[in-house]
Amino acid sequence: MRMRQLRYFIAVAEELHFGKAAERLHIQQPPLSRQIQNMEEELDVQLFKRTNRKVELTDEGSYFLQEAKEMLAIMDRSRTTLQAMGDGTAGKLQISFIYLALSSSFPQIIGDFIKQYPDVDVSLYDENTYSQVNAVKEGTRHVGFVTMNLVDTKGLESMTVHKSTTCAAIPASHPLAEKDVLTLKDISALPYICSTDSYCRMRVKEMQRIFAQRDLELKIGMQYERKHTGNVFVAAGLGWTVINTDSTGTIPDGIALKPLEIELHPFEIGMIWNAERITPLVRNFIEFYRERVDE
Repeated sequence: MRMRQLRYFIAVAEELHFGKAAERLHIQQPPLSRQIQNMEEELDVQLFKRTNRKVELTDEGSYFLQEAKEMLAIMDRSRTTLQAMGDGTAGKLQISFIYLALSSSFPQIIGDFIKQYPDVDVSLYDENTYSQVNAVKEGTRHVGFVTMNLVDTKGLESMTVHKSTTCAAIPASHPLAEKDVLTLKDISALPYICSTDSYCRMRVKEMQRIFAQRDLELKIGMQYERKHTGNVFVAAGLGWTVINTDSTGTIPDGIALKPLEIELHPFEIGMIWNAERITPLVRNFIEFYRERVDE
């Protein structure tokens, strides 16, 4: 059944007159009558009661009138959406991100994009960097926000969208909290609290190398899986950890933030996408994000 047939049926059902319906549709009456007959044969039901004096809808016809209007509305909406997808103003956009992106301008930019493109259905997924790289390559995610230099992104396009320096988080009750800057020797006596995720493992290796250069040992303490759990252990006096300076707003009471005498590798968030799977919508999002980051 075609959209044209549905429109023919709706016109006759509303006019209850084949001549007036044909005039409304700018066609001849015989072709209109044949199309209605074809519909009835296809549906195997009588839609109209016809006499020499009037045309009436059957019960089945009254029911089908509402269905036909809904079907046309869906088709019209789908056609509009498909046309909009052609210029990237509508459609579905699957975006994944690492949790630490929430401490950057990521939430604000996503919100602004949704406001500017109200017809885009944006889905967000909190996922680790490794999962995101595979998903973007396979096409189950259109864009990812990952920890840069953590995995091989060969075959993908990328750009750095955020950088953050680091500092030490120690118990506020510890005597070291009185110092302005902490040395490696200062904190070597404290257990290092860290996550089991890939980024923290990379950071641990970096610090182990730096500590060894000073003939010091990095003592590994509590390890955890849930995000930001380490801050709770630090506040409880169980050790110290490294945090990104732009995450200070999420730090609970009982923690003192102190700069280190050394400069660790900055934390970088990168936006990745697959150039082979890019669409006008994905391109619009990338350009929107790039412009906001460059402001």
